Amino acid sequence: MQNDNGNRTDIVATAQAPFPSSTAAHYSVEYEESAHLRDHWHVLKKRKWWALGTAAGVIIATILVILFMPPIWEGKITLQITQDNGSTLLTNTSGMDPLGQMMGSSDLDRFYETQYAILKSPTLAYGLIDTLNLQEHPSYKKIVRENPDDPPDVIRQKYAEYLLDHLTVSPVRNSYLVDVIYHSKDKALAQKIPETIQKEYIELCMKTRQQSFAMLRDWLDEELVRLGKKLETSEQNTIADGQKGDFLGIDLNDQSAQLNVVLQKYVQVGGLLTQCQSDRAVKEALYKQIKEKGADAPVIVNNPLIQGLRQQLIALQGQATGTGEVLGPKFPDRKVTVSTAKEISQKLNNEVKRLETSIKADYDTALKAENLLQQEFNGAKAKMVDMENGLVNFHMLKRDLETNQALYEGLLGRMKDASVAATMVSSNVAVITAPELPYKPWLPKPWLFLALSVILGVMLGIGTAFFLEYLDSSIKTAEEIEKVGHIPSLGMIPMLDNGALPESTSQHLETITHFQPRSQISEAISHIRSAIMLSTSTSPPQVIVVTSSNPGEGKTTSTSNIAIGLSGGERKVLLVDCDLRKPRLHRALGVSNRRGLTNYLTGGSSLEELIKPTEVPCLDFLPAGPTPPNPNDLLSSSAFSKMLAILRQNYRHIVIDSPPVIGFADARTLSVLSDGVVLVFKHHSTTREAARLAVQMLVQNNSQILGGILTMVRKDRMGYGAYYGYYKYYHKYYKSYGDSTEDKKDNSPKKLT
Repeated sequence: MQNDNGNRTDIVATAQAPFPSSTAAHYSVEYEESAHLRDHWHVLKKRKWWALGTAAGVIIATILVILFMPPIWEGKITLQITQDNGSTLLTNTSGMDPLGQMMGSSDLDRFYETQYAILKSPTLAYGLIDTLNLQEHPSYKKIVRENPDDPPDVIRQKYAEYLLDHLTVSPVRNSYLVDVIYHSKDKALAQKIPETIQKEYIELCMKTRQQSFAMLRDWLDEELVRLGKKLETSEQNTIADGQKGDFLGIDLNDQSAQLNVVLQKYVQVGGLLTQCQSDRAVKEALYKQIKEKGADAPVIVNNPLIQGLRQQLIALQGQATGTGEVLGPKFPDRKVTVSTAKEISQKLNNEVKRLETSIKADYDTALKAENLLQQEFNGAKAKMVDMENGLVNFHMLKRDLETNQALYEGLLGRMKDASVAATMVSSNVAVITAPELPYKPWLPKPWLFLALSVILGVMLGIGTAFFLEYLDSSIKTAEEIEKVGHIPSLGMIPMLDNGALPESTSQHLETITHFQPRSQISEAISHIRSAIMLSTSTSPPQVIVVTSSNPGEGKTTSTSNIAIGLSGGERKVLLVDCDLRKPRLHRALGVSNRRGLTNYLTGGSSLEELIKPTEVPCLDFLPAGPTPPNPNDLLSSSAFSKMLAILRQNYRHIVIDSPPVIGFADARTLSVLSDGVVLVFKHHSTTREAARLAVQMLVQNNSQILGGILTMVRKDRMGYGAYYGYYKYYHKYYKSYGDSTEDKKDNSPKKLT
């Protein structure tokens, strides 16, 4: 049954399959192979007129374009554009390119992209219009005529867009060269536009740069005034803060820092304190020696005066001792010597005491001096700490002063450079190749157009052929019957090469198997007869219903010829016309249809009266009779079943011509009463969907489908693998042995119906 997408029809399996399961597996697997190249080739052969027609149409259209297309001329100028160093005044001079680092491009790349955009800018186009006075050109007047309601400014904008649409800027790879190309139907204009573009571009660049330098100079003037005021304020704040902190703005690392009073005092007091501490330490050491050792202290012992007095005392004492021993203690000279020694000893003691007092006094003086200097040093140190704390703010003010001074000097330098550059603006554009008057049109190019049209035409033709093949859902080969319907293919009924039958046999189309037994159709019917006889595993089917999906698929012609084929070998065959809605077998067989099957089913006549013999031996015919109002009711009646039972006893085969399956229930009614059903499909007419639906409707009734027949087959529209071509080959081979001349006559058009 059909799914929601409407593109597939599945067949519901039943207990009584139309063919064995092994055969079904064969049909479901065998045809899943991919298409071969030869299949595509046969598609092209089948659709060759579409392909050739499409290719021819493209080529003819191209030729018409070449003949009627107005010539288009090309003017070209080659420019050399270099980056001017003067532009660095407006860019970063440190060599860094932050934007380029972020965007992954260099400053040079952006420069050239900018120049290309300038060459295609509306400003340049407006300059061309004014310089060349293009308002008087026919192309400008044409735009005016096409837009009569637009104001002049809008017309000017549209013409500028028109110029830019025909202008191409093409940089030459790995060079500083740029090709500026203009295409126009006017040969002279094609030369003038590139020639004028160079002048307009240079003038525009110079004006733009002059304006940039002027704007830079004005900005620098304003910045210099602002920074000058800011610098003056910074200097005043720095000096005031230095005066307030008593360091007068002097840097400690500068030699001029010696002039600072606080710093000088701190340094000098520190030096004096160090000297005083050294002197006090020395005197303290001497004083401690005297206190510890007394008169034996080295400072006393080593004193020259004390050493002299001691030597004199020792000498006098020695002299007095010697005289007393010799002359006696009362000797006058000894008394004088003893008296002198006492005086010297008294002097020595006095000198030692004086020296001790002097050293102690020096120590006390040094200690007092040290204490005084220490107090002075601490005061100076406190002032230095206060000064250092004040220097933090001072340094901030001084750094601000230095920054403002550097900015001021830098802007002053840029101001000088900008003033000089503004008066020396040079062009960075040079003309390498001047535009020349074209001597041949750029378009059309006949040979190129023709070559491309052939290639494009062939491609479109092939595409058209395959597209039509894709859109064509009809059954094209016998293999498709097996693949789409999952039923065996019994054979194909071909047409002649020109799709017609001989003139003399046009009235015997349904009986051609009898009158032209050597024709291709007769050979095809023989194949179909053999396939039908071998379609069942037990015995050949006796009652055979022939039907189709839709009308006009060759069902009636196939039915009559199958009946003729089965009647060979003295087998009695009855051909029954059960197409009660539109009977036509009686015309082909030359039998009256006034009385027939409907008369028997309604009880008006007997079979013996209705069955008529035909020109074909062993073939009888039962016409349909008058058209009844209820054909399906008659066919599903018990009278019809009894009739078939009677006919089975008298005939070897009964071939029934049935209405189409889709749209009528007659075929489904007849199929359950028969031994097998033969489905007829018209070549390149019956769609796959119709074939699936017809098979599905019959399978739902548990009908035995013997197979399908492909009718009205043309060799030129068959795919690879079809065996139709062999019919013609063997027909020609055996034709040379016949004595019949009817096969040699001209053909007249009459298709199978």
